Amino acid sequence: MQEVKLNIVDGPDKPDLQWAVAYPDRGLQVHFRTDADAVDAQVDHVEEFGDGTQLGLAGYLTSGLYKGWPFKAVYDLGSRSGVIKASEPS
Repeated sequence: MQEVKLNIVDGPDKPDLQWAVAYPDRGLQVHFRTDADAVDAQVDHVEEFGDGTQLGLAGYLTSGLYKGWPFKAVYDLGSRSGVIKASEPS
């Protein structure tokens, strides 16, 4: 199974992430700019760490080369940066 790592250089704010998780039936997506390209994602789960500025994210990429791939990410709200790790669906 192929796995890719995308470095986030700019991403959504906390309310956008919370709305995407709270209302999955609305098909809300969030946008991440990475060092390679931009991707959109359906975020299904957000977990806060520490003081609430570090987040763990999980969901599916909805655009770009890896569209449909499930991902997990570590995301920092302060710097709006982090890492997405996506795996090819089996």
